Amino acid sequence: MSERLFDPHGILEVAEDADLATIRRAFRRLAMRWHPDRNADPAATERFREIRAAFDWLTGDPDVAEVDNGGEADAEPTAGDRHETLDLSLVEAMLGCDKPFVIRRQRHCEACDGEGSVALSHTRLCDFCHGSGKVRTAHGLEKCHICSGRGYVQRATCDSCAGSGEVVADKTVAIHVGAGMLPGEVLRLKGLGHELANGSAGTLFLTIRLVDDGLFRLDGRDILSSQPVSMLRLMAGGRVSIAAPLGPVLIDLDPDQIAGRELRLAGKGYPGRGGSLDDAGDLVVTLEPCLPEQLDEPQRRGLGRLEDQLQRDRATHFPELDAWWQAYLASRP
Repeated sequence: MSERLFDPHGILEVAEDADLATIRRAFRRLAMRWHPDRNADPAATERFREIRAAFDWLTGDPDVAEVDNGGEADAEPTAGDRHETLDLSLVEAMLGCDKPFVIRRQRHCEACDGEGSVALSHTRLCDFCHGSGKVRTAHGLEKCHICSGRGYVQRATCDSCAGSGEVVADKTVAIHVGAGMLPGEVLRLKGLGHELANGSAGTLFLTIRLVDDGLFRLDGRDILSSQPVSMLRLMAGGRVSIAAPLGPVLIDLDPDQIAGRELRLAGKGYPGRGGSLDDAGDLVVTLEPCLPEQLDEPQRRGLGRLEDQLQRDRATHFPELDAWWQAYLASRP
């Protein structure tokens, strides 16, 4: 690394006059992004080492930092809290569920006690300056801060955490979701955030998100859908099965339902909090008339006879059709 220009501020994406707190925040942000346990990019390991080197450079000699660490500990990081989404099906959200959820969180590295480096039994040539004790930066040749210009080091980056002081650990937990929670509402789960150096853990905030159902969509607590229904059934009325998220509902249609094709079933929509039916929305179904196809000859003759019978009193049975013909005839000379 000493053969090319080393720009620690550029690597950490901070200004040259950035204070220590800003540098620490930048390191945490980039470390989480490029940690080899979190990033499958083949270049992640080298990128992370570069980020770590830039951080060590700007925060001083690691040996000195180790001594001073107790006197200037990091402020309690808000990064201990984590924000994720919990995907639920419409049925899971309506009824409530215990949903498995994989938590990938940072934990204190036990191998290096969270320091990011380990003591060596023998001194080793500094990998950063290749033993020269100097590094070329934008300001010219400078003493290597990693080895304090000695050309050798007594500590090395921890292999277990790649120098971050933290490791990534997956944990599967069962998240209880109460019935009737709406999309956008948040579950607050203490102790399931990132594990901190002091042994505590932050809070996991899970935002409810509904997976696209394909048939039903939510509007407040109303559930909206469209359903094809036989044109003849809409005209004649009678019993019909209406699809609902939790299973079909049998209803009796009034005759001539085709006149207003929206059907509203009160209380059959999304339940209230805790599954309350008193606060449930409606199931709103748009009925789409569906014409019969592939009729056989007797069926066609039957429909033809019905058509002839209805046409004898066209004004009553087909008022729109009759009005159109009356206007047409009136406009002819």
